[in-house]
This record gives sequence, structure tokens and C-alpha cells, in this order.
Amino acid sequence: MIDLVLMMAQAAAPAAKPAPDARAAVVCVRADRAGRRPLTFAGQLVGKRPQPGAFKLPLTPGADVCNNLLRSKIATWTLEVTTSGFTPCTLPPPEFGYRVTYSAKATRGLQCAQIAKSPIGTWK
Repeated sequence: MIDLVLMMAQAAAPAAKPAPDARAAVVCVRADRAGRRPLTFAGQLVGKRPQPGAFKLPLTPGADVCNNLLRSKIATWTLEVTTSGFTPCTLPPPEFGYRVTYSAKATRGLQCAQIAKSPIGTWK
């Protein structure tokens, strides 16, 4: 009986929200298993001056490839999934304090879609 009351109290608890000053976001991309083209997940900080932090990661079909992105006061993140012969798939800028997962597949064009989003823990 007590277990049932505890489970109901946990189910009624509001979902955790990230702190308004969250300093990081985690962005993951999962390549479709059926895809035959090699896909790449790339990102860079774009600002008035060149910024460090650019990355280019190959995607493995069916596995999440993630990158931890830190907030910058002078630049913004641009993220994309690319493959040869197709227009790159641009991902929206990250919401800091969240872990977002996208799917990517190349069939008759490169397609990306958000499949999951959850808050990440607070920084201490």
C-alpha cells in the first residue's frame, strides 16, 4: 500500500527543468541503420572572431554520437549532418541545459528529425 502511494507521488511530480543559467547542452545524432552513405555530424562556434571548439564526427549506423557543447557569450553554435551528394541537414541551435537526440538518414535526400529531449543535471 505504501509503495503504491509513493509511486503515485513520484508520477505526479513535475518534470525537472534545467537551470536558467545552464552552461552546456548535449547534442546527439543517431544514423539510420538502413543508410548506405557515410554521414558526418559537424559543428562550430560562429562569432565575430574565429572560435575554438569545431568538431567533425563520423556517424555509426544505429549508435548515438554525442557532443557536449559549452555556452559562449560571443558566438553561437551551428550544427549540421552532411554526406557527399546531398544538401547538409542543419540542426537548430542547442537549448542549453538539455540533451537532444536527432535521427539522420540519407535516402532520397538527407533528412534529420528530433527524436528525444530531456533536461541534463545542474552544474555544481
